[in-house]
Amino acid sequence: MKSRKIILTISLIALFLLQSPIHAQSKSREALGEALVESIKSKDLESFKSLLIPKDVAVKLFEANLSENTDAQAKDSLVNQYVASYESTVVARYEKNFWDLVNLNEAHSINWAPLNFEVLYKYESKEEDYLPFLIYTKLNNSDYNHFYVSSVRYKGKWFLENKMELTKGAKYAPRD
Repeated sequence: MKSRKIILTISLIALFLLQSPIHAQSKSREALGEALVESIKSKDLESFKSLLIPKDVAVKLFEANLSENTDAQAKDSLVNQYVASYESTVVARYEKNFWDLVNLNEAHSINWAPLNFEVLYKYESKEEDYLPFLIYTKLNNSDYNHFYVSSVRYKGKWFLENKMELTKGAKYAPRD
């Protein structure tokens, strides 16, 4: 009986500890950035893909951004084309960007510590729940020392939305 309680207690603690990082991945820009870096360092494509804006949200935003002058049939056709090609175009582009950064990390032994992600600037948005940002951290003791991440806060959660860049010099400056 005592061993059952111990096993149950250990299982619950392990479950809690495993759930916390997963749940925290999208709660802040820092958590998103740290999860991205961890996936790059560990070459974990599935972990990386879990940080992407969900497909249903991407489709909804694509549809919302179509011209208001587009007739219903043309709009449906464009949305259907987007959905059909989502994996082969959108996700493939993210995966290529991921592997480019993995290769850059390996080739140049990037020092990822410390990580302090800041909002460099906020982009304009038509959607109230969709807030795009460029977040950034400066890395020390590496040839490549500027890491930029295009992200979005959608309904309070942070996701990777566009390209990640690792550059030798500062490429973007804060906006007023």
